[in-house]
This record gives sequence, structure tokens and C-alpha cells, in this order.
Amino acid sequence: MHTVRQILTSVAKPKPALKLLRLILLPLAMPSGGIAQAIVSPPVAAVGEAAAGHFIDVTEAVHVDFHHMAGHTTKKYLLETMGSGAAVFDFDNDDLLDIFLPNGAPIADSELPGFKPAKNGPASYNRLFHQKKDGTFEDVTEKAGLKGIGYSLGVAVGDYDNDGYEDLYVTGFNGNHLYHNNGNGTFTNVTEASGTGGSGWSTSAAWVDLDNDGLLDLVVLRYVQWDWNDVWCGEHREGYRAYCHPDIFPAVTPLVFHNDGHGQFTEQAKQRGLAVPGKGLGIALSDYDRDGHIDLAVANDSMLEHLYHNKGDGTFEESGLAAEVAVDGEGRTFAGMGIAFADFNNDGLPDLAITNLANQKYALYQNNGDASFTYASYKLRSRWHQLSALRLGYRLFGL
Repeated sequence: MHTVRQILTSVAKPKPALKLLRLILLPLAMPSGGIAQAIVSPPVAAVGEAAAGHFIDVTEAVHVDFHHMAGHTTKKYLLETMGSGAAVFDFDNDDLLDIFLPNGAPIADSELPGFKPAKNGPASYNRLFHQKKDGTFEDVTEKAGLKGIGYSLGVAVGDYDNDGYEDLYVTGFNGNHLYHNNGNGTFTNVTEASGTGGSGWSTSAAWVDLDNDGLLDLVVLRYVQWDWNDVWCGEHREGYRAYCHPDIFPAVTPLVFHNDGHGQFTEQAKQRGLAVPGKGLGIALSDYDRDGHIDLAVANDSMLEHLYHNKGDGTFEESGLAAEVAVDGEGRTFAGMGIAFADFNNDGLPDLAITNLANQKYALYQNNGDASFTYASYKLRSRWHQLSALRLGYRLFGL
């Protein structure tokens, strides 16, 4: 039996601005594969008389105070367009869900290739909010040792050493970081010792046992090959510079860290058949063909979407086109961002949903039960295919 642990491994891509987290009460959906689910419970006084099916913003009431730091430069660096993900998990095993939020870092107009953004104070710290018994939260970031390093983007939660405590892997630009949960409310940065630092622009990540050896491995998506070069996009006149489209930057392979045990990992993307270049923003896990092995789906931005079929021997083959999930119903690529497996029609088979950019139809692929999918966005009578707002990572909801 394969073990899967993944909580909110996605990143967001809003307009560059200072973004305030708004906490909405709702459960994490549980697709096949055993992804954790739970509900953050607010104080009764904060909720009041809520009608069934309605959501109430309790951010301030439960004391979750977080502003995401994003750059605002005249150079229109592509990194400025990328927000961050979130993790909802119980880091201290008190049966209450806590919240971890990655954060950016300061950047300026004149950065040179090779520059590594650095956190320079509380405004750029990552944040860990511990849930108290009354449903409110307290900021325990510094006590836990999770202020972070560099420009953080995504996060994946998993107990990689099977000690009963969930560990954190934080992705970012020019370096990722693995934090071991010490079991006493603190974390230790074990990136260098574990060999999981990686390079480039990493986005989403997922913990999954790729070879069924009882140890969680780590799949890390990367976006594009990008650095701080001064690339002008848009009209060449003052005030008309624009953010570049990802099409002008090369795709890049994911990173795959095999868990060798004893806290050590080895990068094996090529050996595992997962080294197909992409522009990955979201990852989803499920046994879509019901052969007993966990498969991977990757949402790519403005190129073919990827579906990795598990061959059962610890290796994978990319089968997006063969399974008919690589493009939309008209054979066109789209800006894939958020992605999730879920059985939307209750036929016992995991379907695949991919969100994308404004003015593009969300892609919903119905599982045919024969290792292929049908593009179902057109035939739905709901407004799913009409939505045009920007949506990114989700487990059937967006942050």
C-alpha cells in the first residue's frame, strides 16, 4: 500500500501587490490516496448565526495576521507575479490544525543574475500559527524556528522519518528548505544534511512513497529557467513595460528526491522517469487507473499538462497525451495552475480538475475507467466552465 501525505502544496499567481491572507472555514477535500482532511474550528462567538452552506470570514477574529511580501519593481521581474501557498496541519499532535504560510523577500530594481533574495525582518518571515483550544491562533514562528530563508513559495507536509511528527518542506526561488519536526514544538533546518536543497525556481511539492518502501519521497516542481536578467516585455516606451509571458522562458525538469532513510535523500528524477521539462505550478496524486499504484498529475503553465503513470516498479511514464489530459477539448494548451483529483460524478473513479488564467475555461477531465479521460468542461450545466477569475492551487477550493 502506498503512503501519501500532501497538504496544500500549491502556489498562487495574483497581480503583484501586498496580499492579506483571508481565512475561510472549510474542509480539505480527500481524493483517493489518503490525503489528510480536517476543519479549522473558529470560536463560536466569531461565527454567530450562519446559514448552512455559507462561509464567514473569521481571519481577524481568530488572530491570523499575515501579509504576503511581493516585489514592486519597474523591471517587472516575473517572480513578482507569484504568490505563495499554505499548509494546514497538526504540527504538535494536539488534534488541532495549525497553519503555515510561506512568505516572499525584498527585491529591488537593479538585481543582477545570481541574486538570492533574503528575508530581512519580520515582514518577510514565513509564519506558523498554532491553534489554541478556543479556536484562535497564536504566532509561534520564531519559537518554532521557522522564520525561513530566501524567497519562499510553496510548502509540503510529510513525516519523512516516520517518527510520528509532520515535517515541512518549503520551496522557493534559488533554494528549498527541509525542516525536521523535533516533536517539542520546534523545527530544525536539515536541508544541507538531507541533500534536498535543489536549485532554480521551485513551486509546488508533494510527499509520496514512489517505490513502496515505506518511506516518503519528495517530488518538487519547478517553473521556468529564469534569472534576474533585464528582459523587456511590452511596448518599448516609458510606462508600457509589462510582465513577460512564460512562453519566452525555457521549461525545466522537476526534482525528485528519493528517501534513502536515516535523513538522507538522493535526486533521481531521471531514473524515476519524471525528468520531463515542464512549467509546473500544481501537483496532484491519485491512482487514476486503479492498478494499486499512485500516479502524479502536473499542472503546467501554457504548455502540455503532464500525467505520470506509475509502472509499478518505482518508475513512471508521462502519458498526458495518451490519456487525453494534456490539452483542452479543442487541442489547445492553457495556463494550468491549480490541480486536483476528485470523483465529481460519484462513479468511483478519480476525475481531474485544472484551474487556469483569466478568460480561459477551467479544465475538467472525466475519468473513463480505461486509463483515459474525456474533456467534460463543455457539457457541464454549472458555471464551472464559465468562470474567468484567476484561481490557483486547491484541494477543490482556492486560497
